[in-house]
Amino acid sequence: MSELRSAQWTLDAIENGSSNAATIYKSAADLDPVTLYFVFRYIREIYTPDNPSATGVIERMVELTSTYDDLVKKSKKGEKDPIKEWFDDTHRIKEFHGRPHDLLEVIVEKIES
Repeated sequence: MSELRSAQWTLDAIENGSSNAATIYKSAADLDPVTLYFVFRYIREIYTPDNPSATGVIERMVELTSTYDDLVKKSKKGEKDPIKEWFDDTHRIKEFHGRPHDLLEVIVEKIES
């Protein structure tokens, strides 16, 4: 599976609960650290406590990251990448609200360029 398709699948699975943590982990573990960072960041910034859809998403995120702490370490590595700084200078996560696949396309395209 390509980086983009894996990232989209991982984010979708966390958002809609279509897979268990072990299956999500298999996909997430193969992602580039920067891509993983942005998957997690999107979830953190969009699914805030005032979002009525947040409960299930956050529960799945907590289960995933507490069970597989290597994903957290990998995401932190991605946070230190210059692509994060580039993104923060040109975009905001909230501009991709409801369009997470567009966000992931931007990130993967930047990684591959």
